[in-house]
Amino acid sequence: MSNLGCPFYNLLKPYNDEIVLVTFTTYKESHIEGRLVEYNNNIFMNYSDATKKRNVSKWKKIVPLNKPMVAKIVNNDSDIIQVSLSYLQDNLDNKQHMEQFTKNNQLISFFKKLSVVGKKDMTELWKTIIYTIDKQRRDEYEPENMPCLLNYCIDELEFIKTVFEESDNSDIYPKFIELLDNLSKEKPYNIVSKIEIISNGGIKNTIELFKKAIETITFEHSLRYDTAPAYIFESNSIDSSDDDHQKLFKFLESEGQKLNPKTFTRLVSTIHS
Repeated sequence: MSNLGCPFYNLLKPYNDEIVLVTFTTYKESHIEGRLVEYNNNIFMNYSDATKKRNVSKWKKIVPLNKPMVAKIVNNDSDIIQVSLSYLQDNLDNKQHMEQFTKNNQLISFFKKLSVVGKKDMTELWKTIIYTIDKQRRDEYEPENMPCLLNYCIDELEFIKTVFEESDNSDIYPKFIELLDNLSKEKPYNIVSKIEIISNGGIKNTIELFKKAIETITFEHSLRYDTAPAYIFESNSIDSSDDDHQKLFKFLESEGQKLNPKTFTRLVSTIHS
């Protein structure tokens, strides 16, 4: 998940009854197979655990493949872990749980920024801080009631401060608090920039240019082809800004002139959605 360079959690497998993020990949005769997103485990789900409906004409509507979904751990006793969707459908707000996992990605973005600000190794910082926080979180809550890591950090600031201080990372704690504070200032929104790339060197130069630019980015983002010659670059206001998009464009503009033949860029628009 998210190029952390280490497992998201310092656990071999999730707890029974824990709410997890999964992707299903294969329909079998008696069950559906898939993977845990935040753990390094294979999963399976019996068709009877997918829905309470007695008659299902199209399983693709109930359990789409290769799409992140929220499930509950039923049995973690074997290497291939059993999960269920029907419990969540009956008793929990699936959308609310999905938002919790989105916040986990936000936390990763925060630590990418912290690693840059403090000139620290991202992977080691995550292991030192988050693994310690997660252990305490699991000691305090039952698996089915655990808040997401980001919410736990917000609610337990005194403990979080201690973790930073005891791990010799007190210098970046103020920045972490600043990032958390920004969450409550305004409702998050997507920042979408349309950038045109014209290169006499063809797609090879364009790919090289974007590769260099992406290496400078420390926040969550997406980049996709639109229609020639335009590309769409998108991020979220939680961990990025219009200025970040401007910096990206300026980088593309500057580096494009260094290529042979030169590559020309134009920022068409930046909008909020």
